[in-house]
Amino acid sequence: MNKASMLLAVSAAALALTAAGCGGSGDAKAGSSGAKANASTDQGVKHAQCMRENGLPGYPDPGQDSGEKPNLPDRDSPEFKKAEQACQSLEPPENRPGTPENAELQRKMLKWAQCMRTNGVPNFPDPQNGKILIKPRGSIDGNSPQFKKAVQACRSLEVGGAKGHGG
Repeated sequence: MNKASMLLAVSAAALALTAAGCGGSGDAKAGSSGAKANASTDQGVKHAQCMRENGLPGYPDPGQDSGEKPNLPDRDSPEFKKAEQACQSLEPPENRPGTPENAELQRKMLKWAQCMRTNGVPNFPDPQNGKILIKPRGSIDGNSPQFKKAVQACRSLEVGGAKGHGG
């Protein structure tokens, strides 16, 4: 799994977790959370559209998992940074460092990363600012039996079904 695909998987997972965590308990707070999740997903789609319009035509919508690796430049590339800068105002709050939504996402992703390490992927990194960055590229094989076993073992902690991402 390359850095871009792992980065996108976790970003998509973050949005999916926000939506998945908003079950219908019937109280006003659950309804409010559901509305926030929908707004976040809508904002994520607008952010993805902006990224595509600003030079990253392969940038997927949140939660989009075609099973194929998106054709994206490295997060550190000038092309990616330019699109990221242009679309910064549309980035969902859980992806913005310093927001309460990002802190919650960070906590949930940290539990998942710790589980991945405990279950056979010892070099799986901790999340940083709502993203799990795998560096150097290729240092974690997302197709290895150990990785797949860890994903299964940590399924209950997954952030929207993501398998991680790099950047």
